[in-house]
Amino acid sequence: LLMIPNVAIHMNRDVNDGYKYDRKCDMVPLMGLGESKGAFLAAVAIVAALTLFFKVDEVQVTGGGRYTEEEIRSASGVEQGDNLILLDKYRIAQRIYTALPYITEVRINRQLPDVLLVEVVETQAVAAVQGAGAWWLVSPTGKVLEAVDSEAAQDYLILEGMTAQDPAAGERLTPSEEDNLDAETLISLLSAMETRGVLTRTDSVDASDPEQLVLDYDGRFRVEIGYDADFGFKMDCLVAAVATFQPNETGTIRMTMSNDSEVRFIPDGG
Repeated sequence: LLMIPNVAIHMNRDVNDGYKYDRKCDMVPLMGLGESKGAFLAAVAIVAALTLFFKVDEVQVTGGGRYTEEEIRSASGVEQGDNLILLDKYRIAQRIYTALPYITEVRINRQLPDVLLVEVVETQAVAAVQGAGAWWLVSPTGKVLEAVDSEAAQDYLILEGMTAQDPAAGERLTPSEEDNLDAETLISLLSAMETRGVLTRTDSVDASDPEQLVLDYDGRFRVEIGYDADFGFKMDCLVAAVATFQPNETGTIRMTMSNDSEVRFIPDGG
């Protein structure tokens, strides 16, 4: 049903003066949701009811640990009495994600008539990088979490040969333009290392050499790997190779050859 709305005659002061319709403003049809005027008006009534009567009475938070439920509610910006239907779920999630850096996922749902459900997933710091005169902790997905002193930074994987550009908690890590290691490559490397148990056994990743990355692994191996390597495959090769060595063996594990599956071990002093 298409309707062209118009003000009632007795409310139009210009009707007796030869009122002329403006085709652009006065003749625009509105589409209804049914086959009759009654259905259209019913739809309008439903929308009005949804927007007028469903108010937020409670914000239920699940999944927190580092942050309290009240901290998460406050970061959401949602207040009691806000319209539950008109709330922008994306903006709420973005507020929480930015204000509380250790939260990496936010899911927002409505439970009618008056409850907003907020589910969060927290992350952890896995690496530390220098920038703006401080050390900054970084999540596996490249999110900057917080600034720490140099002593605290040593508890994490140290990213050497790179500098965080304008770091800020809650923002994505951006390496400086002069760095050899970009953010996407770093995230791919961290993910491959974490899923294969290599991350916790690695003290540092050095990106100062433009030709190769160097990992200080297990306190006894220097691991060389290319920037464009399939990191998942290379980590599998590393774990398999180390399993064949004696506990007292130390040296360089080179994985930069043209044959992707080739692993060359150069023992210290050899």
